Amino acid sequence: MRIKKSNSNKKWILGLIIGVILGLVGGVVAGYYISSHIATQKQQVSSPASTQQQSQAESTTSSGVLPQTSKSQQNQQQAQEGTNLQKPKTYKAYGRYLGEADRHSIEVNLLNTSFDYKTFEFEPANIQKYNLQPGQIVELEFEEPHDGRNPKITNLNVPDEITLKGKFIGLADNNFAEFLFDQKHVVLQITAVSDKISYLDENTDVEVTFKTNPQDPNSNPVVTDIKILK
Repeated sequence: MRIKKSNSNKKWILGLIIGVILGLVGGVVAGYYISSHIATQKQQVSSPASTQQQSQAESTTSSGVLPQTSKSQQNQQQAQEGTNLQKPKTYKAYGRYLGEADRHSIEVNLLNTSFDYKTFEFEPANIQKYNLQPGQIVELEFEEPHDGRNPKITNLNVPDEITLKGKFIGLADNNFAEFLFDQKHVVLQITAVSDKISYLDENTDVEVTFKTNPQDPNSNPVVTDIKILK
């Protein structure tokens, strides 16, 4: 009977030990699971906050100093490009060729404009191309000058004759009369139309057609027709 009691005690102690071990193992497993679950929840909670902070940081960067500087640089670049693309104003006028000022410019006495320009930039090849004679009437297009430079001729023609509107100022003698074209006083030879001019009053509005003097280009241009404007 003592032997059976001893065996029974051993079994009870063994069962107790096994139960304690299982309890410890279960506690460890449960603790690990709980800690993992809590860490996952913390990570999920902190992730939106981190995303929001990152979004705020990006928003702050996008509205900060660097983009403003970039926009300012873009505005300056656009303004510079606009200035480069903007072409100078071009004007058209008639004048009398006076001669070469130097290798790259000529002198022209304008006939029908308020501009007082006299020296114009002109390519040497074009000077030779047109074979201009002093006193010859020319039609020219030129760019408005900048930075103290002379106006640049962009196009030039040598017309057979031109027609301008202006005022009859008066007779110089039986062969010459003075006219006013856009603030420019011009004396023209009127021999061919003297019968139309002899009765005109001073400051009469007229339309005058004239050409380079065929006998001497350097002499006064010759009127070929004149009309009274009402």
